Amino acid sequence: MATRPKTQRAKGELANEIARAIHGRAYRPGEWLRQIDLEEAFQATRFDVRAALDELAVRKTIEHVPNRGYRVAEIDIATYRAIRDTRIILESAASRLAIGRMDDEVIARLDAIAHEFSEAVRSGTRPQQSEINRAFHSLIYAHCGNPVLAETIWSLRDRSRGSAVTVWASHQALLASDADHHAMVAAIRAGDGERLAELTSHHIIKDLIEVNGAA
Repeated sequence: MATRPKTQRAKGELANEIARAIHGRAYRPGEWLRQIDLEEAFQATRFDVRAALDELAVRKTIEHVPNRGYRVAEIDIATYRAIRDTRIILESAASRLAIGRMDDEVIARLDAIAHEFSEAVRSGTRPQQSEINRAFHSLIYAHCGNPVLAETIWSLRDRSRGSAVTVWASHQALLASDADHHAMVAAIRAGDGERLAELTSHHIIKDLIEVNGAA
C-alpha cells in the first residue's frame, strides 16, 4: 500500500496537529515522542517535525530533555490548579468580548456544532467528542477580537493535558457539557455576556475532574 508523500506544513500547523493529538490522549503525560514516528504519523518532513516540537516546547505542551529528546509534559496538581484558575479568568473575559461580535451566520454555525456534539455524546468516540468540543469553543474565542488572548487560551488548555486530570470522567459529565453548550448558544443569542462568562467558568470547573480525589 502506497504511503502519502510527506508535505511541508504552514508554520504552526503541524504543532497544532500534534497538540490536538496530545489533547485527545493519543500521547500520554510523560510519553517520549520519537521524531521518526511523528514523521510517519503526520506524514511530515523531518524539518517540520523538529520545528513543531520546538514550538510545543515553548508552549510547555511538551518538554525537551537534553540528550534524550522530547516528551509530553507532566505537571503537578498545584500547577494544574493554577492553569485552571488562569483559564477561568481568560476564557470568561474572551466570552464577554465575543458577545456582539458574532453575527447570525456564526451563531447558526455554533448551534450546528453544539448539535454535532450532542450526537457525538450519543454515539461518537472520545476523539470525535474532543474535536467537536474544541471546534465549539474555538469558534467563540476566535471572535473575542484579541488573537493573542485566543492563542494563550489554547496554549493553556493544551498544557493542562500533562496533568493527572481526566476530562469527562463519566457519561453524566458529557451530558452536562452538552447542556452547557446549548445554554452558551442561548446566552450568545440573547447578547448576555455575563451569563456566557458564568457558564464558561462553570464549564471549566465541572468538566475537568482531578483524579485521586483532589479538589
